[in-house]
Amino acid sequence: MRIQLLDNITGKWSMQWIIVWFICGVIALSAGFWLTTDHTTLDWFYLAVSFIGLICVVSLSFRKNVMGNGFGMGATAGEVIVQATSGAVGLMLAPLFNFFTHVYGIFYWSKHTDPDGDMIPKSASKAVWLITAAFIIIGLALFPTVNDLLASYGYAVVEDDNSLFLGFISFFWINVIAFVLSITAQAAMILRYSFNWWLWIIVNFVWLIVNLMSGNYIFAIQTMVYQVNAFVGLYEWHRSERG
Repeated sequence: MRIQLLDNITGKWSMQWIIVWFICGVIALSAGFWLTTDHTTLDWFYLAVSFIGLICVVSLSFRKNVMGNGFGMGATAGEVIVQATSGAVGLMLAPLFNFFTHVYGIFYWSKHTDPDGDMIPKSASKAVWLITAAFIIIGLALFPTVNDLLASYGYAVVEDDNSLFLGFISFFWINVIAFVLSITAQAAMILRYSFNWWLWIIVNFVWLIVNLMSGNYIFAIQTMVYQVNAFVGLYEWHRSERG
């Protein structure tokens, strides 16, 4: 199904859209920074990393290899530093994984580009969908055990404090689901499968809940900004996939 507005945003209005979206993202993140943080050096550093992340995700949605994966390497490296300096060593795993996928992606995408130099996305076969579903199921099943093992060495990814969302949903399991889905979505993106954006839409929704529950409002704002981009990315990749 073609949607004229999205055709324009991903076509003749693409540069205008990118600029407007980026400016809105900067304003939203800056407002969150001023209103919800203590303006420490670490806070300033993460704000800078967040701006790099904006460039990364919008470039990925428009299939720009060097901008997307290049800035992705910068953003994820920054996130690793943020987590390490804040003592959340376990949370370094996801950005570390994403960093190396971007390193791989910058070479892999360069081999699959159209005449304009943009990456060509591909459709997922039934086998890929099944493998992805199996990966998610196995990841969810094994994560608590792996997390406990890491915790025994002082590197727990998610702390289980028995807190609940809406009084009955485990905050621990919301985090687990978000972590496993984000890893899966990142892998699907680097491998050029357009369905990755469906996963990112789900991931962003779950991370929004996590961030609101933990009072991390700047991350919540970032998640909503990313969510808008995810819908545009979904349309752009599927349109380019069809040719």
